[in-house]
Amino acid sequence: MFSGCGTAMLSDESLAKRSKKQFSQMKKSEQISNNQSHQTMINRIGRRIAGVAQVDLPGTDWEFVLFEKSEPNAFAMPGGKVGVNSGLLTLANGNEDEVAAVLGHEIAHVAFRHSNKRMSQAMGIALGGVILNTAMRNKSGTDRVLATGAYGVGTTLGMALPFSRSQEREADHRGLYYSAMAGYDPRAAISFWEKMESRKKRKMPEFLSTHPNPGNRIDFLRSNMDRALAIYRNAKLARGEVPNP
Repeated sequence: MFSGCGTAMLSDESLAKRSKKQFSQMKKSEQISNNQSHQTMINRIGRRIAGVAQVDLPGTDWEFVLFEKSEPNAFAMPGGKVGVNSGLLTLANGNEDEVAAVLGHEIAHVAFRHSNKRMSQAMGIALGGVILNTAMRNKSGTDRVLATGAYGVGTTLGMALPFSRSQEREADHRGLYYSAMAGYDPRAAISFWEKMESRKKRKMPEFLSTHPNPGNRIDFLRSNMDRALAIYRNAKLARGEVPNP
């Protein structure tokens, strides 16, 4: 299991149980796509990538569900519950390599235990706020408000968001190799993020975003592409398939 950034303090088993329950509720409250061919594709791609990731996630009970939502998005929860929006398939125009790039990224989040670490970090931030309020109890009301406000801004910009961006970078890196090892062309990660970048009219500054700037993300993926391509070509040949030129 990769350690990744941050510290996970919560029980993986308890989070997996909680995720399973939340995912079941989501399947009841959200509209599931009735496009069986697309659902079959999601299962096929997801299980191929989960198969190569099993060394990091042994015994994971994977489930891949396609939700009828226009936003091109996907998510993964502890315990292997993965949701994909139909809008993502629309943006990818049915390109399985691009879909695999996203699923590899999401499965990497599970491998790095990122949900656990984010929740653990949130607990630490909340505890820090309690300690600050206790330390300021004899100060004036104005001083307490200013200190609490400064703490909130400091933890958001100095801890929570950069931590999330570093998690995204980890998932980009590991996910690129997961999809390549599963026999999917890693260059599709670049074409997919180029599509994502082109559809955004207003771009938030990277230091105020939990996700890397798409341009920076693409540069990072390109810097790791030579190794990913070598892995992909070997994986395709091992499957008796012809890799893309």
